[in-house]
Amino acid sequence: MGYCVKCGAKVEDGIMICPQCGAQIPVMPGSYQPQYYGTSYGSSEYFGQDEVRRNKAMGVLSYIGILVLIPLLAGDRRSEYVKHHMNQGIVLTILSVLVDLLDGESVWGLYSMIHFNGGLFSWTLDILDLGIFVLCIMGIVSACRGDRKELPLIGKLRFFK
Repeated sequence: MGYCVKCGAKVEDGIMICPQCGAQIPVMPGSYQPQYYGTSYGSSEYFGQDEVRRNKAMGVLSYIGILVLIPLLAGDRRSEYVKHHMNQGIVLTILSVLVDLLDGESVWGLYSMIHFNGGLFSWTLDILDLGIFVLCIMGIVSACRGDRKELPLIGKLRFFK
């Protein structure tokens, strides 16, 4: 419970404007503040809070390899949040499969005939695979926060509009 600095009226925690005089209540350190996804709620940098809550699982699943099929088949097609993260997840999954096949690894039962026996090209592909993993982690964090940010290098590619 706090007090208005202008008129001295008691105000409940979380109230931003005094109900008596209309003055703005300053936020005190340690006092209650409503939680929003992102720091500039309502801006174009973040998705709506309700949309993120409803679809957060689909957003996160979009970045976990073959599990991108779950939002693709069962996700809300009208949700901009799901479409955004599904697009990025599909691109990452396709890149990961291509890199693994080029590196001679088995992917979902498919075996590659190419194998570089640990040469420089194989090391390059392993580093590229690590980069894809880092992008997946960045995507999961972005999905959890409700960000509308595109991932570096692949964010402009679109499968769904």
